[in-house]
Amino acid sequence: MSLLVEWEPVADGTECLSAIGRNDLSLLAAVGQYGDIAEVARRAGARHGTVDRRLDRLDRAVGAPLTLRGPHTARLTSAGSRLLVAGRRFFRRIDLAARTQLLGHRSEAVDAPEVLSLATTAPLPEDVVEDAAATLCLLLAVRHEEPNQVTAHLTDYLVDAAYTWTTGDAPSHSPERPTRTHEVLDDPLWVILPRDHPLAARTRISLADLRDETWVSESGPASEILVARAFQAAGLPAPARLQVADASVVRGILSRGDAIGLGSPAHPAAHAPSLVRRSLVERPRRTASLLADPTVVPPALAARLAALIARGHLRRFAADHGDLLDEPWWTRWHAEQTRRHADPAGAGPDPDAPAMPAEGRKLDVEDLHLLRAVARHGSINRAAAVLSISQSALTRRIHRLEHALGARLLLRSPRGTSLTGPTRRFLSLLDGYEADFRQAAAACRSAGRAQPSGPWPTGHAAAAAVRLSREAG
Repeated sequence: MSLLVEWEPVADGTECLSAIGRNDLSLLAAVGQYGDIAEVARRAGARHGTVDRRLDRLDRAVGAPLTLRGPHTARLTSAGSRLLVAGRRFFRRIDLAARTQLLGHRSEAVDAPEVLSLATTAPLPEDVVEDAAATLCLLLAVRHEEPNQVTAHLTDYLVDAAYTWTTGDAPSHSPERPTRTHEVLDDPLWVILPRDHPLAARTRISLADLRDETWVSESGPASEILVARAFQAAGLPAPARLQVADASVVRGILSRGDAIGLGSPAHPAAHAPSLVRRSLVERPRRTASLLADPTVVPPALAARLAALIARGHLRRFAADHGDLLDEPWWTRWHAEQTRRHADPAGAGPDPDAPAMPAEGRKLDVEDLHLLRAVARHGSINRAAAVLSISQSALTRRIHRLEHALGARLLLRSPRGTSLTGPTRRFLSLLDGYEADFRQAAAACRSAGRAQPSGPWPTGHAAAAAVRLSREAG
């Protein structure tokens, strides 16, 4: 299927179009994900030179550079990133309209990806990947990254979704692409102490009593410091002795007993016999969230994945940190979160869960052009003449399309042929989708004018050019 970039008048008064297809969008997505021309070519089943020519054609079709390329590397420009988003949105809307208008089906199961690439700040509970495959028909490709890298990977189209966290008043960490946030867990924090610490015998400890201690903390996706945010939320100044490190270093320092830190049900920082967990009087918390691109991951599917991750964390919390459940506050929290994320479908597959895309052919621009010609000219005969094909050839093509889609597109009677009501409604929606995409393509061209001119940069120069293009966009 081809995507409409711009309309151009032709001699017979109809319109022809420059087109970008689904395969072209897949090529741009591969550039964004891998950055290596040889790998992009391997994924596309093409040669290096063929990939270069296809990318050049896309640049000409849009009127702006969509990639920055060196001899062996390629990166999406701001214009390329925007076009990829706009193209995915267009195709999703077309598929949704075809499913709901032409086929009369429900909308939830449209365009669920077979494999979802997910960046996460912490290892997922062990059973999440298996549960996602069994109950959501979704395969998870998981990448473990530091919090400040997770959002960057989502912005750079290296992943389709990110599992990360924010603290109460932390700055928003929205990527430069469309995303929808699904809350996974209201994630209260506890303090992690060496077992021989003077305050370890207490059941609950106040942050005020710990301000003079040596702390270690990780930083969040918006560069906020978790421990400092917890003290700030409690109305206290941050500890004077506070070391900030990567999550793995934080775990190592805590395990050695060189400092104290924070853990939570969703992100337990360390778990060792030499350490104890204690509740905090101030009840500081953060929010664990799933950020997903709705043009790639249907919101209904993302919401179910968020709930599935939450249930995994809650099971692990009860198994590994059950001693905290002796305290009524933690018992109430666990019960509330469990009710909130209860799975109404039980352990088996949910019949209402978003499914894989419906089998069968998806509409392409030639199909749309045929249907529009019939709609515009009112009959197969007149449409065939405009399209410069025979009436029988046009009839066969539409018949094959009906068979492939499993939908009736035309009404045939002794008085002639006309479009069905659902087909007319579908074409009416298509007009709006194309208008939106033309507007997005114009924005891509505007973004492209901000790209550096001259030969394609390579190496560090290419990376710098990409950063400049994103800032300009």
